[in-house]
Amino acid sequence: MSHTVVVVLSVPLVAAFVGWLTNWQALVMIFQPLKFRGVGPIGWQGILPRKALKFADDVARMLTERLISPREMARRLDPAEMEALLERSLDAEVRALAREAAELLRPGAWDALPEPLREGIVAQVREQTRQAARELFDRLQGLSDELLDLRALVTRQLTGDNTSRLVMMFKRIGHKELRFIEYSGGVFGFLIGLLQAASWGLFGIWWTMPVVGVVVGLATNWLALQMVFRPQQPTRYLGVVTYQGVFARRQAEIARDYGRIAAEQILTPKNLMRLVTEGPGGERMARLIAEVVTERLQTEWAKVAPLLPIQIEPAVLKQLEQLVTQRILARIPDLGPELEPYLERKLDIAHTIESKLAALPKPEFERVLRGLFEEDELTLIIIGGVLGGVVGLIQGLLAM
Repeated sequence: MSHTVVVVLSVPLVAAFVGWLTNWQALVMIFQPLKFRGVGPIGWQGILPRKALKFADDVARMLTERLISPREMARRLDPAEMEALLERSLDAEVRALAREAAELLRPGAWDALPEPLREGIVAQVREQTRQAARELFDRLQGLSDELLDLRALVTRQLTGDNTSRLVMMFKRIGHKELRFIEYSGGVFGFLIGLLQAASWGLFGIWWTMPVVGVVVGLATNWLALQMVFRPQQPTRYLGVVTYQGVFARRQAEIARDYGRIAAEQILTPKNLMRLVTEGPGGERMARLIAEVVTERLQTEWAKVAPLLPIQIEPAVLKQLEQLVTQRILARIPDLGPELEPYLERKLDIAHTIESKLAALPKPEFERVLRGLFEEDELTLIIIGGVLGGVVGLIQGLLAM
């Protein structure tokens, strides 16, 4: 078999390899490395990790503006159900709180009281605690947008030390699209390689190899990206073939994966609890609890003060307000085992996000993944052209 025949037969195979290699490498460069690698300004960091803050903010905006809001989440929580759920935990605190409050008002008074009277006081404190809890839950629903900064939570869970979670998220929801881009490079490369082989067979000019290699790299990357997202609706071509963009065709499946990731990795009950117990949300919660306790104690004290044989100084009452507030705040971090299963069931994050994302119009749904490629689409296409040209050059030199 002559040298020319060998070259002509091998060209489509090499072009297919080039097409696959350039697309594969372009995808790798989207996600890896997580941190910049290089010398001085010369090096590379994955497109997604490098712009993690922007992509995370896009995810946060999509989740909070289009899929689930703090107000919607708050409306799903029933104050009566939460009160019943926390009853055992609160009861454990009531007796100790009643004793401490009595000792604060008048040292030694609690032990001097008859048992039936102590039980009556405990029952009254328990009832007041329940009413305060109900009022607190009612206010929390009205302040949900202020307390539940979901956008900040989502961004925090997908950036910094959590950037790997952002990478995992995009890889998981777009795994079939990424695979399509990778393997379509080989298919398109083979087809273009047939043209390259025909050109070599006709003209026998070595420099056509790198030229066509550049074309293969550019064309396969561009065409693969287009076929992932376009057309958004099933379209018939030449009266024979019906095609719809891979991503648009998988909307229901992607919505399901997106909902699961959000529920399992981001908007978890534990993270939501932290949102209202730590940082700015925790500070706002503490102030709200203090307000409710103060109002409740002042209202009840106004009723019983005229009946008491002793007068209590305002400073002591202030200490009582602080005692009750501190007791409640100290218990909040321990409420997770009772609250988290309830929050998971009532909020139903996975199903909520899945159903709403599946119902989004195609142009809005496309934004879930399109931004990942759109941000540096030209860069990815050029990388394909450069790599294709290099391999084509080597191929052309070997063919001489």
